[in-house]
Amino acid sequence: MSFGLRVIGSLITAATIVGMFVIQDVAHGDSIVDSKHDLTTTFEPYSDQVCAFCHTPHGANPDIPNAPLWNRFVDLNQTYTVYSSPTMDTSPGQPNVVPSVLCLGCHDGTSGSAVVNTITGSTKHDLINAPGPGGTPDTTSYPNCRNCHGEMYGDPPAFWQGTDLSDDHPIAMVYPTAAQDSAFLPPPDPLNGWLTVPLYQGRIECSSCHDVHDPAITPFLRISNDDSVLCVTCHVK
Repeated sequence: MSFGLRVIGSLITAATIVGMFVIQDVAHGDSIVDSKHDLTTTFEPYSDQVCAFCHTPHGANPDIPNAPLWNRFVDLNQTYTVYSSPTMDTSPGQPNVVPSVLCLGCHDGTSGSAVVNTITGSTKHDLINAPGPGGTPDTTSYPNCRNCHGEMYGDPPAFWQGTDLSDDHPIAMVYPTAAQDSAFLPPPDPLNGWLTVPLYQGRIECSSCHDVHDPAITPFLRISNDDSVLCVTCHVK
């Protein structure tokens, strides 16, 4: 193949890949860009990299191999007060690292720290691998403070879950089988749940109901809960 044909072939391949991402994004919903999870700013030359505030192509957190190239420090020793009830069929445990601990890494509102590759970083403010040719942890890319500290700008405060999960929908809980409780609808896939409401190895986690990348339905819900549609995906009412 000539150089010219190779270039054309590469361009076609690249266009196909881009097209796949565009199609997937359109089908998925709104973009994370300009959402509360978009921490970009115009203050520094590398602060416009939307994905870099959670993901990195190089030097990702090695302590969380199942996470998608995770670029944040995570306190794996944090413990939570979990939901409990005498009427439950299965018992919630400590949130699983993927995905719930990654969500709570920001939303638990604590100022924790962790050591990754011998470097100590803040779980809230530092990145493991700075975007652009910056330092490690992040020393060049300033995040959008306003998204997390809205009250300082006259905005409504951000949502902080805290470490007490006892008054919220249980997570890290194995989804009950029909034999255990007929008040739960059986998922089409016991391990992965529904297309719209996924399970994680058969467990309910934060991202069973919330999609961190899609702000179309507040607050980042996977599907609308009008008329309790989200609730009745699982619960017989």
